[in-house]
Amino acid sequence: MSDSQQHHTDRRAPEGGDGSMDGLARGRAWLVGGAFGVLVLAALIVAFVIGTNYSDDSTPVVDATKTTTPELPKDAAAGPGKEIFATHCGACHTLAEAGTTGTIGPDLDTIAPDVQTVRDAITNGGTGSGMMPAGLVSGEDLTQVADFVSAATGGG
Repeated sequence: MSDSQQHHTDRRAPEGGDGSMDGLARGRAWLVGGAFGVLVLAALIVAFVIGTNYSDDSTPVVDATKTTTPELPKDAAAGPGKEIFATHCGACHTLAEAGTTGTIGPDLDTIAPDVQTVRDAITNGGTGSGMMPAGLVSGEDLTQVADFVSAATGGG
Protein backbone atom coordinates (compact mmCIF):
# COMPACT_ATOMS: atom_id res chain seq x y z
CA MET A 1 0.00 0.00 0.00
CA SER A 2 1.22 3.44 -0.78
CA ASP A 3 1.37 6.23 1.76
CA SER A 4 -1.63 8.01 0.29
CA GLN A 5 -3.73 4.82 0.34
CA GLN A 6 -2.74 4.00 3.93
CA HIS A 7 -3.47 7.58 5.05
CA HIS A 8 -6.89 7.39 3.39
CA THR A 9 -7.80 4.15 5.09
CA ASP A 10 -6.80 5.48 8.55
CA ARG A 11 -9.54 8.09 8.43
CA ARG A 12 -12.34 6.10 9.93
CA ALA A 13 -15.70 7.18 11.21
CA PRO A 14 -16.06 7.30 14.96
CA GLU A 15 -17.66 4.39 16.76
CA GLY A 16 -21.06 3.86 15.24
CA GLY A 17 -19.68 3.55 11.78
CA ASP A 18 -21.71 6.08 9.79
CA GLY A 19 -20.11 9.33 11.04
CA SER A 20 -23.32 10.71 12.58
CA MET A 21 -23.65 12.10 16.10
CA ASP A 22 -25.10 9.92 18.80
CA GLY A 23 -28.54 10.76 20.28
CA LEU A 24 -27.20 12.63 23.31
CA ALA A 25 -24.96 14.90 21.24
CA ARG A 26 -27.80 15.58 18.81
CA GLY A 27 -30.10 16.51 21.71
CA ARG A 28 -27.49 18.91 23.10
CA ALA A 29 -27.12 20.55 19.71
CA TRP A 30 -30.89 21.11 19.50
CA LEU A 31 -30.93 22.47 23.05
CA VAL A 32 -28.10 24.92 22.37
CA GLY A 33 -29.69 25.99 19.09
CA GLY A 34 -33.09 26.48 20.75
CA ALA A 35 -31.58 28.51 23.60
CA PHE A 36 -29.74 30.69 21.10
CA GLY A 37 -32.98 31.24 19.17
CA VAL A 38 -34.81 32.27 22.35
CA LEU A 39 -32.03 34.75 23.19
CA VAL A 40 -32.19 36.26 19.71
CA LEU A 41 -35.99 36.56 19.96
CA ALA A 42 -35.71 38.22 23.39
CA ALA A 43 -33.16 40.70 22.03
CA LEU A 44 -35.48 41.58 19.15
CA ILE A 45 -38.40 42.14 21.52
CA VAL A 46 -36.29 44.40 23.74
CA ALA A 47 -35.11 46.36 20.72
CA PHE A 48 -38.69 46.75 19.50
CA VAL A 49 -39.91 47.99 22.89
CA ILE A 50 -37.05 50.46 23.21
CA GLY A 51 -37.62 51.67 19.67
CA THR A 52 -41.33 52.11 20.29
CA ASN A 53 -40.90 53.98 23.57
CA TYR A 54 -38.19 56.28 22.30
CA SER A 55 -39.51 56.99 18.83
CA ASP A 56 -39.07 60.32 17.11
CA ASP A 57 -42.71 61.34 17.28
CA SER A 58 -43.30 64.56 19.10
CA THR A 59 -44.98 63.55 22.34
CA PRO A 60 -45.67 66.48 24.61
CA VAL A 61 -43.46 66.54 27.68
CA VAL A 62 -45.04 67.70 30.92
CA ASP A 63 -42.85 69.81 33.16
CA ALA A 64 -43.62 68.61 36.68
CA THR A 65 -42.20 71.80 38.18
CA LYS A 66 -44.87 73.90 36.50
CA THR A 67 -48.39 73.19 37.63
CA THR A 68 -51.36 74.89 36.14
CA THR A 69 -54.74 75.36 37.67
CA PRO A 70 -57.59 75.30 35.19
CA GLU A 71 -59.21 78.66 34.67
CA LEU A 72 -62.67 78.74 36.16
CA PRO A 73 -65.47 80.31 34.20
CA LYS A 74 -66.30 83.58 35.93
CA ASP A 75 -69.82 82.47 36.79
CA ALA A 76 -68.65 79.22 38.46
CA ALA A 77 -65.88 80.93 40.44
CA ALA A 78 -67.96 83.92 41.45
CA GLY A 79 -71.12 81.95 42.20
CA PRO A 80 -72.08 80.44 45.52
CA GLY A 81 -71.04 76.89 44.43
CA LYS A 82 -67.67 77.25 46.15
CA GLU A 83 -69.20 78.23 49.48
CA ILE A 84 -71.90 75.55 49.27
CA PHE A 85 -69.24 72.94 48.47
CA ALA A 86 -67.03 74.02 51.36
CA THR A 87 -69.97 73.87 53.77
CA HIS A 88 -71.56 70.58 52.67
CA CYS A 89 -68.75 68.62 50.97
CA GLY A 90 -65.35 69.94 52.08
CA ALA A 91 -65.13 67.90 55.28
CA CYS A 92 -64.92 64.72 53.21
CA HIS A 93 -63.40 65.82 49.87
CA THR A 94 -60.18 67.49 48.82
CA LEU A 95 -60.63 70.30 46.32
CA ALA A 96 -57.84 72.85 46.05
CA GLU A 97 -60.00 75.61 44.57
CA ALA A 98 -62.31 75.42 47.60
CA GLY A 99 -59.42 75.12 50.06
CA THR A 100 -60.67 71.78 51.41
CA THR A 101 -58.56 68.77 52.35
CA GLY A 102 -61.02 66.05 53.42
CA THR A 103 -59.80 62.48 53.07
CA ILE A 104 -62.95 60.39 53.62
CA GLY A 105 -64.28 60.79 50.08
CA PRO A 106 -62.36 60.82 46.80
CA ASP A 107 -59.87 63.61 46.04
CA LEU A 108 -61.84 65.58 43.46
CA ASP A 109 -58.71 67.28 42.10
CA THR A 110 -57.44 63.83 41.14
CA ILE A 111 -60.58 62.34 39.61
CA ALA A 112 -61.72 65.60 37.93
CA PRO A 113 -65.39 64.67 37.50
CA ASP A 114 -67.62 66.23 34.87
CA VAL A 115 -70.85 68.02 35.77
CA GLN A 116 -73.10 64.98 35.30
CA THR A 117 -70.87 62.76 37.46
CA VAL A 118 -71.02 65.31 40.28
CA ARG A 119 -74.80 65.65 39.92
CA ASP A 120 -75.26 61.86 39.99
CA ALA A 121 -72.97 61.44 43.01
CA ILE A 122 -74.82 64.10 45.01
CA THR A 123 -78.27 62.92 43.94
CA ASN A 124 -77.66 59.18 44.41
CA GLY A 125 -75.15 59.21 47.23
CA GLY A 126 -71.60 58.87 45.96
CA THR A 127 -70.26 56.74 43.15
CA GLY A 128 -71.09 53.37 44.59
CA SER A 129 -69.20 53.26 47.90
CA GLY A 130 -72.40 53.91 49.82
CA MET A 131 -70.66 56.20 52.29
CA MET A 132 -71.86 59.53 50.94
CA PRO A 133 -75.51 60.18 51.76
CA ALA A 134 -77.81 61.03 48.87
CA GLY A 135 -79.25 64.50 48.51
CA LEU A 136 -76.79 66.58 50.54
CA VAL A 137 -77.81 69.50 48.34
CA SER A 138 -80.58 69.82 45.77
CA GLY A 139 -82.16 72.18 43.29
CA GLU A 140 -80.14 75.28 42.40
CA ASP A 141 -77.51 74.45 45.07
CA LEU A 142 -76.91 71.09 43.37
CA THR A 143 -76.43 72.80 40.00
CA GLN A 144 -74.04 75.38 41.45
CA VAL A 145 -71.94 72.78 43.29
CA ALA A 146 -71.77 70.50 40.22
CA ASP A 147 -70.76 73.41 37.97
CA PHE A 148 -68.18 74.63 40.49
CA VAL A 149 -66.54 71.21 41.08
CA SER A 150 -66.40 70.41 37.40
CA ALA A 151 -64.95 73.81 36.50
CA ALA A 152 -62.48 73.76 39.41
CA THR A 153 -61.08 70.38 38.44
CA GLY A 154 -61.18 70.82 34.68
CA GLY A 155 -63.57 67.88 34.46
CA GLY A 156 -65.97 69.24 32.00
